[in-house]
Amino acid sequence: MRTLYGGFDKVGATKVDFKNFKRDLNRYIAEYDADMVIKRLRRKKEFMTNFSMEYLTTADGVLRALFWADGDTKRNFHMFGDVVSFDATYLHNKYNMMFVPFTGVDNHYRNVTLGAAIIGNETAETYSCLLNAFRQAFGRAPPVIVTDQDPAIRKAIQDTWPESRHWLCMWHIMDKLTTKVGANLCNSTDFKKRLCDIVWTDALLPEQFETEWGIILADFDLVNHEWLQSIYQIRDTWIPAYYRDEHMSGLMRTSSRSESENHFFGQFCNPNCTLVEFLGHLTLQLKPKHTSTGRMITILGTRTHICKRTAIHKCGIGKWDDREDNFVNFSVKDFSQMCTTFFQVMMRQLDMTMSGSCNRYKQFGLLCAHIFCVLRFLDIRQFPERDHVVQYQSTADQAVVNAPPRSRRDRFAEITGYTQETPVTVCMPKTIRFKGMGKPSRMKSNREIAIIQYVKKNKGRECSNCKRRGHNIRTCSYPAREKNDDSSESDEAAVEGDDDEELEDAAGEGDDEEELEDEEQE
Repeated sequence: MRTLYGGFDKVGATKVDFKNFKRDLNRYIAEYDADMVIKRLRRKKEFMTNFSMEYLTTADGVLRALFWADGDTKRNFHMFGDVVSFDATYLHNKYNMMFVPFTGVDNHYRNVTLGAAIIGNETAETYSCLLNAFRQAFGRAPPVIVTDQDPAIRKAIQDTWPESRHWLCMWHIMDKLTTKVGANLCNSTDFKKRLCDIVWTDALLPEQFETEWGIILADFDLVNHEWLQSIYQIRDTWIPAYYRDEHMSGLMRTSSRSESENHFFGQFCNPNCTLVEFLGHLTLQLKPKHTSTGRMITILGTRTHICKRTAIHKCGIGKWDDREDNFVNFSVKDFSQMCTTFFQVMMRQLDMTMSGSCNRYKQFGLLCAHIFCVLRFLDIRQFPERDHVVQYQSTADQAVVNAPPRSRRDRFAEITGYTQETPVTVCMPKTIRFKGMGKPSRMKSNREIAIIQYVKKNKGRECSNCKRRGHNIRTCSYPAREKNDDSSESDEAAVEGDDDEELEDAAGEGDDEEELEDEEQE
């Protein structure tokens, strides 16, 4: 508000006023929170032809899952939906419901959000409903989906998207290597380096990878290692050599894209957000992230410069021969790839049609160093202009799936778009817990623990004044007993003194200033 009005003195309200307004707004939302969000998205679906939303409730009407996507996300999915990653993030709302963004990579190699969901549990059934809603909104499943090793997600993908290739996060698997194999072997030998060289590269064919894997395990006597055998059995789900033929599969190999998105969304949301507040923040933050440009054919950026430099210094033409249809086959030696002999580049100079056996253009959308080596050899310095971006965007707009249209309190109603007189159809979810969330309660100080233990200890103590239990003479609300003699008075004083000493012992971990105040009072 200071930025909007040009200064604190021009806002017309104090910080306390804003806090009170937020408090009253949350009271207005109250138990209508989930219902407000659903009805707000329903109105969008009614008036925006390309807006999709689906939600699930329990038998009691409690919100179980929610998915939504607008026209921008559908256009982005058509352009950048070759490889999609999704991962659940926690603690972005007061009900601990998980936020699940679907993430892709755009033509500038930046994250782009393709859809969003909120789910109430991590079961395979819930994930299956979510993926079905995704397919219904976008018309198809992505060719490649990248997630972690959650068995519930794996089962849901197998049941719902059987045509999609499920790529397990490489980083999560390789991160366990030192723990599973041993720190001494990984740190004292070149085992880890040799294994990473064949795991992370995209230059090897599947047969070459399997041969190198066997040699490394034999050299270090790990052929019968149980964990290495288990990840080798599922090698076609996480090794790049087995994804060479998948279009643009090299853009994303780990779930770090989703984790980056989770960090981004966590910057403007907090665990105390209502669903209404969360949706409002999310909508504002997604607007600048949407992009309307297609995947450029023109080669841009630093990665292209690296390919050119590699072509000059580390590649050389071995031989070439003519093929059918005016193609020339070039054999290119890449000295940076020690596992292979030559890469093949097919080129037809008539219409500048090129392809490389390394499949880098197919996997990443970038020309490889081997093609640049051939271009340099033929002294070709620029490409003919082929700008189809506008036409491609028009095609994308036509290809998206169109969702069919469906038929102080005043200020709060304007902000939330909801009046409380409307009957509630979707109830708020109860606060729930998920795996990996850690301890639910805060850590207590030694002083607080000592006081709690003292209170528990004295619940059964008998009061020396009224002879009742649950309190002592200092906190007794009954009339004091008459003192018959000095001895009884001294006994009661002794009891009171004992209680004071025990309380001081219990709070002994407190600040020095508090102890000094007690001494002054005495």
